[in-house]
Amino acid sequence: MRLFIDSSVFLKLLLDEPGADKAEEILEMVEESKVLGYITPMVLEEIFFKLIFAKASELLDTKDVWRIREALRLDDGVRSKCVELLRSFRNYIEYLLMRGLRVEYVTYDDWLRALNIIEKYGLLPADAIHVAVALRVRASAIATFDEDFKAVKEIKIVP
Repeated sequence: MRLFIDSSVFLKLLLDEPGADKAEEILEMVEESKVLGYITPMVLEEIFFKLIFAKASELLDTKDVWRIREALRLDDGVRSKCVELLRSFRNYIEYLLMRGLRVEYVTYDDWLRALNIIEKYGLLPADAIHVAVALRVRASAIATFDEDFKAVKEIKIVP
C-alpha cells in the first residue's frame, strides 16, 4: 500500500497533540515497512516551520512570529535549541528513509494539476500540491488530520 503522509501526522506525534496515538500507528506502519510512505520537501518544510515555532514559542513565552524570527537571527541560544530539535527530527526522517519512506519531488505537472484541484475543491496551494503528488505516485490514501482534504473525491483520506 502507498500512503502520502501530510505534515499534520508528524506534528500530532511530535507535539503530542490529540490524535498522537493514531499518528504513531501510521508512522509505525512505515517503520515496519507495512506501507510505502510518501512525503515531499514541502511536507518537511512545513514540519520544520512548526517545530521551530513551537520550540521558540516555548523558550520565549510568545506566539509573536516577528519576535520569534528576530530571536532566531539574534539569539544563539534560541537558535541552537531550535536547530537541535530539527536535527533530531532529521535523524528520525533518515531512519524512516531506510524503512518505507520516500521523498517525492514536486514537478511542474504536479503544480499544474494542483491548480485544477484548487479550483475544484478550494484547497490551499500546498495541500493541492500534496494531493497532486499523491495521485501521481498512485497512493491509496492521504494520511492527514487536516479536515480540508476530506473534500477531495479522487483519493481516500485517513485516519
